[in-house]
Amino acid sequence: MSKRFARMGWVVMIAVLVVALGILPACGGEGEGEGGPIPYKNDGMFVEETIGLGETADPAAAYDTSAGELIDYVYDFLIDYNYTSSDTFAPNLATSWVWNDTAFTWTFTMRTGVMFQEGGNLTPEDVEYSFERTMIYNRGGGPQWMLFEPLLGCDDYIELVPGMPDEPTDQELIDAFALVDPTVEVAGNTVVFTMVDAAWKLIFLQTIANSWGAILDKEWCVAQGEWNGTAEDVPNHYMVPDGTTYLWDHMNGTGPWKLLEYTPTQNKVQNWTGYWGDPPPFGYIVTKKVTEWTTRKAALLAGDADYVDVPRMYIHELDNITDLNAISGLPQLSVEGFFMVLNISPTSPYIGSGTLDGNGIPGNFFNDTNVRKGFCYAFDYAKFLAEAMLGEGIQPGSPIVQGLYGYNASSPKYSLCLTLAKTLLQTTPTFGNLSTVGFKFIMMYNAGNLVRKAACEILQTNLLAIDPKFQVSIIPMDWKTGILPLIKTKLATCYQIGWGADYPHAANFVVPFMRSTGVFAKYQSYGYPALDAKIDAALTEPDPATQLAKYSEISQIFYDDAPGFMTVQPLGRRYFTKYISGFYFNPMIPGNVGPLYYMSKSAS
Repeated sequence: MSKRFARMGWVVMIAVLVVALGILPACGGEGEGEGGPIPYKNDGMFVEETIGLGETADPAAAYDTSAGELIDYVYDFLIDYNYTSSDTFAPNLATSWVWNDTAFTWTFTMRTGVMFQEGGNLTPEDVEYSFERTMIYNRGGGPQWMLFEPLLGCDDYIELVPGMPDEPTDQELIDAFALVDPTVEVAGNTVVFTMVDAAWKLIFLQTIANSWGAILDKEWCVAQGEWNGTAEDVPNHYMVPDGTTYLWDHMNGTGPWKLLEYTPTQNKVQNWTGYWGDPPPFGYIVTKKVTEWTTRKAALLAGDADYVDVPRMYIHELDNITDLNAISGLPQLSVEGFFMVLNISPTSPYIGSGTLDGNGIPGNFFNDTNVRKGFCYAFDYAKFLAEAMLGEGIQPGSPIVQGLYGYNASSPKYSLCLTLAKTLLQTTPTFGNLSTVGFKFIMMYNAGNLVRKAACEILQTNLLAIDPKFQVSIIPMDWKTGILPLIKTKLATCYQIGWGADYPHAANFVVPFMRSTGVFAKYQSYGYPALDAKIDAALTEPDPATQLAKYSEISQIFYDDAPGFMTVQPLGRRYFTKYISGFYFNPMIPGNVGPLYYMSKSAS
C-alpha cells in the first residue's frame, strides 16, 4: 500500500485491521483519568511533544529519527515501504521499478504532473541531482555511506580515487565526480541506478525508502546557492561545515505538508494544497521539544498534545487513563548500548588530570581490552531490563538484533559478574592493577532520556562496588549541541547511543558500529583491516547459509573485542489520546508517531 493511494478508504480498513489484531484498542466511552476525561482540542492539528528535535532538515545531512520524521512530512521518495512490510514496497514518486540482473541496475519510471511546494515541476533530473548532491556533500557522520556502498563499492567520497588524501585538491574532487556521475542517470522519463553487484538488489530499495532518498527540486536548490550540478562546482559543496547549507533549515518538497516553522524548540508544518495525492488528514503538525516528563504528561492529559514521548519508567502512571490509546509490545529494529572511546582526545575536559593518578584517566584508557571487558561485566543487564525498561526489552549480544537478516539467537552476550570485572580491572596489560590508584572520569547522557540515565547510574554504582576508587561522574547534556559534537571530536569518554535500522539487514548495524569507517566506530577509533574484510565478505556472500555463518562470526568478534556492550533492543510503546486512530506499526517509519498520512483525529 502506498500513502499515495486513495487515503480514506485505506484508513478505515487499517483502523479496523489494527483493532482486530489487538494492536490498537478500539475507541469509545468516556474513560476517567487524572482530572477527568481528556478534552478534544486543536481540531485539525496533530501535536507531538518529544525530548528532542532533529539536528537538521537537509536530507543529505540528516541522520536521526526526529529529522527523518520531519523530512517524511515534507518530502517524497521514489518508493515507500508497503504498509508493515520491511522488504516489499509501494509506489511514491516512481510508479514502477525494474531490476536488470545482468547490468545490476534498478530503473524507476517517474510519476508525471507532480509539483514542488515552491512551484517547480518534478523531473527525472531532480532525482539524479538529489542523489548526487547527497554523495558529493559527503558529510562526516552523515548518511552518504548507504549510497556509496551499493553504487560505488566504498564508504566515502575520498575512497573513490586510490591515494586520494583526507584533504583532496579541487581537481581530485572533480576527477572523483567522474565516477559518481554515471551511477545515477536519466533516460527519458526513467532514472537508472547502477549497483556494483547483485548483493545490493534488496538493500538499495530498503535504503532509498527513507529520508536520505528525499527528492529535491534541482532548479530551486541551485537558485538558493546549493550545488549547481556540475563537476566544477563539487569542491564548493564538498564536506561544507554544518549549518552552512540553505537546506539545513529550509525545505521544499513534493510531500503532503509544507514547512512553516523550524526552530530549536518547535517544528511546524501545514498541509500543502498543491499536493499531488489525496489531502493529508491534518491541517497542521506541530512537534515540540519538551524535556520534562511531567510537562509532557500534563499536556497529554489536558488534550494539548495528541502524542507525547513517555519514559519507560513512567509508563505505569498512565495505566489507569482510559482515554488513551496505549499500544505496546512493538518490536523495534533498534538497539542501545554503551561505547568506549579507545583514543580519547588529550584535550577532553572529561578525563580529569589525563593520567592514572586517582584524579583522571589517560586518553588510551579504553584501548586496553581488559578495561573494556571489565566495564562489560560491571553492568547489571537484568536489573536494567527489569527496572529501566520495565521488562519491555531484549538484551542483545551484538549490534545484530532480533528481526534482522543475520541475527543469531545463540551469539554470546555479557552478564553481570563483579568478581570477574574486578579481576580484569586489576590485571590490565597496559596499566596493571587499576585498584592501586583508581580512576576518575565523566560520562554523559542526553538530558531527558531517563532510561539512559538509569543505565549510567547502574554502571556507576557497580564500579564503586568493585572499588571505591573507581569513580565515574554522570552529567546530562543536550544531544544535538552537547553530546554529538563531543562524540565527533573524540572528547567523549564512555557514552550511550542508539541506532535504528536504515534498512533491515545485519549489514546496516554491523557497519556503523564495527567497520573502521562506520559512523560510530570511527569516532571510537575502533575497527581494523581484518575485521573490515570480514564485514565486506559477509555482505557480498551469495550463499545464504554461509552468509549467516559469517554474521555469527562477526557477532563473536564484537563480544571478544568488547568495544562496548549492547544494553537493550527495546519493545516499543505509543501513547495517543483516544481521538487519534489509524496507527499501524512499521519499524522503518522514522520517529514514533507513525504514518500520520493514514491516521486521523476525530472528536467522535
